[in-house]
Amino acid sequence: MLNPILDPDGPKIVVNCGSGGVGKTTLSAAMGLAGALAGKKTIVLTIDPAKRLADALGLSEFDTEVQRVPLDQIPRTSENSRGELYAMMLEPKRAFDELITRYATPEVSHKILNNRYYQHLSNNMAGSHEYMAMEKLYETYHKGIYDLIVLDTPPTRRALDFLEAPQRLLNVLGHSFFWKLIKPYLKAGKWGLRMFNVMASPILRVVGQVIGKQALNDLIGFFQVWDDVLYQGFSRRAQAVRNLLGGEEALFFAIASPKKLPLREAEFFYKRLQANQMPFGGFIINRVHGFIHEAAISPLNKPATEICSGTPLESGLIEKIVATYRHLQKQSESDAALIRELRSRVAGAAEIKTIPVMEAEIVDLAGLFELVGHLRG
Repeated sequence: MLNPILDPDGPKIVVNCGSGGVGKTTLSAAMGLAGALAGKKTIVLTIDPAKRLADALGLSEFDTEVQRVPLDQIPRTSENSRGELYAMMLEPKRAFDELITRYATPEVSHKILNNRYYQHLSNNMAGSHEYMAMEKLYETYHKGIYDLIVLDTPPTRRALDFLEAPQRLLNVLGHSFFWKLIKPYLKAGKWGLRMFNVMASPILRVVGQVIGKQALNDLIGFFQVWDDVLYQGFSRRAQAVRNLLGGEEALFFAIASPKKLPLREAEFFYKRLQANQMPFGGFIINRVHGFIHEAAISPLNKPATEICSGTPLESGLIEKIVATYRHLQKQSESDAALIRELRSRVAGAAEIKTIPVMEAEIVDLAGLFELVGHLRG
């Protein structure tokens, strides 16, 4: 499963997708570590990581600035040529602000960054997190600093949300109800606004009365900047990101746990990638329970004196042990059945890698290194 990442001529971008709660961020960090141990200068981009992951990477906390991950704890072997590992937390609001300053003049940037409608939009609009994840990925790639970029995408309830978010954002802003009301009153390509004409609109007069004249001014000001300055820049970048991720430099993985809903989402994601001719590296099914054979339980049905010679166990404790084993046996059988079902539906067209349930939470680089071993195995 890690062969493309370890290959010096492999993809430069790895994108991990899947629903929340399947261990996607931790697996992204493990892939980043694997890339670094293969001698690559690697960066992991993640959104809102758990504090324990920062601990696992040896960082006091994640930051919006690039941070180098110390690899001193990792044993040096012939397989570990020791590159460099970096990590950065993606902060959508900050990335949005950087886009504004890139596409607009300082004067216009100041106006829009202080526009209250923009401040609300950049923090709360649906799709803004996904858009900014793609934007930061594109920017990082074109800096040419890193051999490998691992992107941990935001949890999503719909396949390809992160890819479709840029166009959805453009569609929403290009077809907004308010935009259709306001556009006739804007002077095309000019900063002048016929405010008296705007307020002559009965609907906008009502809107102004409800939300206040200042709020309406902010709304109008934002859409004017969007039309005059930002739309073309955003559109070009959205298409460029899509072209990059559809090329040979990128590879997608679908991360899931052995549960019906995450597996269905992973499968749907795979099919959408196939339909869009996007490069797919395979499924990674995390936290899989290993099979427990009945033979492992049967000895516990013997008398306590036979189980522990000379040290009899209480019958109640034996019953609890047997019940725990039987529960784990059912869980492992369920996991195996769901994975077999996935294999039958993809019909060998995609690799499926299973990662066992770890004995303990990953709280340090040693645990992350163990996870790399499972990915390699």
